[in-house]
Amino acid sequence: MKALIYDKTKGPWKDTQGFWLVDRPEPKLESGDEEYVIVKMRYAGFCGSDRGIWSRSSFGELILSTLEKENREERIIGHELLGEIVEMGDNVASKYDVKVGDVVSAESHITCGVCYQCVRGDKHVCADDVIIGIAQDGCFAEYAKLPASILWKTDTEKIDPRIAAMQEPFGNAVHATTQVDMKDKTVAVFGCGAIGSMSIIVAKGMGAKKIIGIDVNKENLKLAKEIGADEVIQIGGSVETQNIVSVQNAQNIASVQNRVKKPWESNEAAVQKIKELTNGIGVDVSLEMAGFNSSVNNAIQSVRRGGDVILFGLKSGDFVVENFELMIRNGVNIHSVIGRQVWDTWEMTKKLLEDESNGIQEKLKKYVLKNYEGSVVKFQDFDRDEFEKKMEQFPKLIFEF
Repeated sequence: MKALIYDKTKGPWKDTQGFWLVDRPEPKLESGDEEYVIVKMRYAGFCGSDRGIWSRSSFGELILSTLEKENREERIIGHELLGEIVEMGDNVASKYDVKVGDVVSAESHITCGVCYQCVRGDKHVCADDVIIGIAQDGCFAEYAKLPASILWKTDTEKIDPRIAAMQEPFGNAVHATTQVDMKDKTVAVFGCGAIGSMSIIVAKGMGAKKIIGIDVNKENLKLAKEIGADEVIQIGGSVETQNIVSVQNAQNIASVQNRVKKPWESNEAAVQKIKELTNGIGVDVSLEMAGFNSSVNNAIQSVRRGGDVILFGLKSGDFVVENFELMIRNGVNIHSVIGRQVWDTWEMTKKLLEDESNGIQEKLKKYVLKNYEGSVVKFQDFDRDEFEKKMEQFPKLIFEF
């Protein structure tokens, strides 16, 4: 079968980039795989995390450490999927509500089921979770072996299969946005890439009164405006004050950061503009979707007294919180969000996508996936150079098998 891999034999982690399309044996069910299935891929989404792995800016330690434990040199990437079950382990039928022929998506985090968090029902913060496509082989392959416990049956009569391959990242937006009641709230979204734009769609659907999109990238801001942002603010500026809210092309992150004198500082002009748009009060909710230190401080500085800051963007390393004392005195509520609640967020995602009256599927198709014109890539025809160009052109890419 064809598979898209990271190969550590190509050189040290930081000295390479991209993935390699290779021929590999199809996965097989073996002894011990009684609760596993083989899924034949139909579509797979290329995530922001995959962009980070492509540019070697994310997940290096986790990928390399798990490969070392497995005594392997390659990792099949990818965790957003839609496929068909073609084979099942002996115990699957009796334990899980799936059968051969079912079309499924999947939760990307394989949870242990026995840690304190899992027992309490908080599987999304499992102490021993394993992420497919990072800590074990993923779905950028014609076939994948997956535990039946993470499968999510999908009705492609109600959800377009290309959209259905995005249920996992759309679930991220749902989980982040539903941390607080959005009804009649003013909301700032920092980082309007794929998941940030999805968060705008969800916040609008949840009744947000005004949404402000903030980004460094003009195309992201155009997207934000198209899908429902009432106002957009582009962050840029001088060498001394430029702050990064979102970078469309992950490989440019390092070069942009090198131009920033203090990369943790908030952007005073952007914060002031947000205050002006909210009658000097600040927004009720800041959604931080980019993960850069400056963006986190922008989100905190832009929220009103007693407001909520939802942190979803993820970057490694230490952060500096600007004016920490003021954040405490203003009673700012901080919510950190990871993944999706299993399976509550998936149920909410399903309802939102299947509800034709809200227009969410059409917005995702038209604006995020650009009516499938160029954003859907034939997997077997993958070309590294051409694909990298598409990464710069589209907020979201989908592989078709």
